[in-house]
Amino acid sequence: MRCQRVTLRTGASKPRSGPPQRAWLLPALASLLLAGCLEGESDNRQADAGPDNFLSIKEQIDRSMKGNRLLASKPPARRSLAEARAAALDAIQAGAPLARFYRALAGLQSGLRQEPVTILHLGDSHIAADNFSGDLRALFQARFGDAGRGMMMPGFPFPYYKARGVSFARKGTWKAANSLKTDLGAYGLSGVRLSTKEKGARLTLTSRKGAFEWAEVALLTQPKGGEVEVSFGGARRSIATASSERSIKRVRVERKGRELQVTTKDKGAVSILSWSVGQNRPGLRYINFGIPGATADTPRRWDKSLVADGLAHLKPSLIILGYGTNEGFNDKLDAQAYETRVTALVSRLKKHAPQASILILGPPDGARFPRFARAADKNAASSAPCRVLGKRELQRYAKLKSTRSIQLALWHAPPKLAVVRDRLSRVAQTHGAHFWDWSKVMNGPCGIHAWGKAEPPLAASDHVHLRSAGAKRSAMALFDEVSAGYDAHVRLASR
Repeated sequence: MRCQRVTLRTGASKPRSGPPQRAWLLPALASLLLAGCLEGESDNRQADAGPDNFLSIKEQIDRSMKGNRLLASKPPARRSLAEARAAALDAIQAGAPLARFYRALAGLQSGLRQEPVTILHLGDSHIAADNFSGDLRALFQARFGDAGRGMMMPGFPFPYYKARGVSFARKGTWKAANSLKTDLGAYGLSGVRLSTKEKGARLTLTSRKGAFEWAEVALLTQPKGGEVEVSFGGARRSIATASSERSIKRVRVERKGRELQVTTKDKGAVSILSWSVGQNRPGLRYINFGIPGATADTPRRWDKSLVADGLAHLKPSLIILGYGTNEGFNDKLDAQAYETRVTALVSRLKKHAPQASILILGPPDGARFPRFARAADKNAASSAPCRVLGKRELQRYAKLKSTRSIQLALWHAPPKLAVVRDRLSRVAQTHGAHFWDWSKVMNGPCGIHAWGKAEPPLAASDHVHLRSAGAKRSAMALFDEVSAGYDAHVRLASR
């Protein structure tokens, strides 16, 4: 692949709408280097995650003799320059598990990329209410441009679900199903579906922030499938979903509108997997699919062909895995088997989304207060302290719990929570993903207790879920880390 020759014009010109153009020249050079000269990236390279990689690469560059070399020798031949550039790119890719994502962002900031950058966040209840993910969406879009809300679960898949910037309404009887249950089903990336066999049933999505420029509905084709009408921005389209094979049928409407409606036209079976709205401009979309109680095993119940189709359609530049809390509260968790299953999930995602970087979140701090202690005193939990269990207590934890030992009659982190973080970190390191330990934002064990006692509270009284202030603080910490890595990546690439 040859590098394209591009002329950068610095004269006065009409400002381009889209993402902010602060310090545009440096990202432009980085994007030219990365997007113009790099044809592919190896999935076989293994590297440690974290900003220290940038420092180590930087420290390997000796500039002390730069002046003498320039005086004593001629400029390097073109072949040598190409080889040096290739070596630099290899170092960048090896040192940054998020390199693919950074390259996509650099394309946005330079103006060379017109296609939106998509982040796909899969996880549990921490993102289902769109607090943590909603704050991340706002931060990323403020810096890199707003390409619209993107894909969402169909309205009302479970009571806890919310989506910032839009509201939902429904008419008629709709049955919700999600992949938290043990049975397999027709689930795509959202992990849920809404179904009905009632004529005239309707689902409505309404924007709270102004008009979108397009809308799309993903329907499941199936035997005896019904017909639906999709309306948006004054346009109406009828779609038949009957098919001998199960697949995704998408209906896209390129109109400006604020309200999307899906209405059934007969008594045939209709299932909606997701719907989307967005803007036709460069920028970023942040898609969150979280199910309360979900674990890294939940995606195993999704239909492989539907998931592959969804990933090919979205083309995410970053996939975030936000599981671990529910596994950490499972005292019977087999750590080695869990690591194997997470590894299989990461491999599957990389196979169907080779252009994406992977970011694995270690679960936030959490604590439990045993039920037997609550039974003895209903008000004990509100006044009980939190303590880090000692090594001996952790070794004897199962016995202490079964005998209802007074040693456990306080708030404490379940022993498997730290084990889960360790295993997720190992998967990330082994398979070229970036690992972010959420619990460090909370100062480690018993941090959730301190957050619950803060004013205003950062965490809920259950010592598991976060309040909006805690979600915002967490989102800012993750965004700052990713942004710092991106800035260092761009600086290094520009050299």
